[in-house]
Amino acid sequence: NPFLLETLTDLLAMNYLTPLAGNYLPWSGYAIRPSGLVKILNQILINQHLTIVECGGGISTLYIARLFAQNHWQGHLYCIENNLDWLNFLAARLENEGLKKYVTLIDAPLKPCDFAIDQTPWYEVEKIRQALPLSQKIDCLLVDGPPAYRPEIQYSRFPAVPFFQEQLAIGATVLLDDINRDGEQEILKRWQDLLNATFDTSEGNVAIAQISTTPNVS
Repeated sequence: NPFLLETLTDLLAMNYLTPLAGNYLPWSGYAIRPSGLVKILNQILINQHLTIVECGGGISTLYIARLFAQNHWQGHLYCIENNLDWLNFLAARLENEGLKKYVTLIDAPLKPCDFAIDQTPWYEVEKIRQALPLSQKIDCLLVDGPPAYRPEIQYSRFPAVPFFQEQLAIGATVLLDDINRDGEQEILKRWQDLLNATFDTSEGNVAIAQISTTPNVS
């Protein structure tokens, strides 16, 4: 039973996440699955990624910041979010947990984007560049936004790789959530060509690729 297997995998993942658990967080159907979050944190910890860009803030924002704090790393997370109310919620939680120094929250409304498929809006690039200049190398790119749950916005997450690919360090990790959906499957195919990389899609609805060669920057 695939559903039962996924449930058991997530329950096991919740046990793994216990050392980083804080106060209650608003998990929902849109949140990264616990098993996917474990895969993300494993990549960051094993590879000691210190500069992380997250498209779409959420549960992972707090867990990554806690991971930095627990390991006393000088890491930093740049979290890009289009929902200001949610961004303010994350800001308050980071402040309450003493994690503010580890995270830069970027308020970036959705706008037309040159890299988009089917003219789907993406984050306002000027807002991103103000906080994250082109000279800043990225060790890990985590893509869980913008929202992509309707057919007309199913390709909304595609611009993340063409926009940031020049900044990806050799050995960087790229992750995409919600790969059980058709839109993300198409995005993965295109990203693999751009990055000269193959994504691991084994579990947790999260695809992971390690960048070992220079990306195809057109």
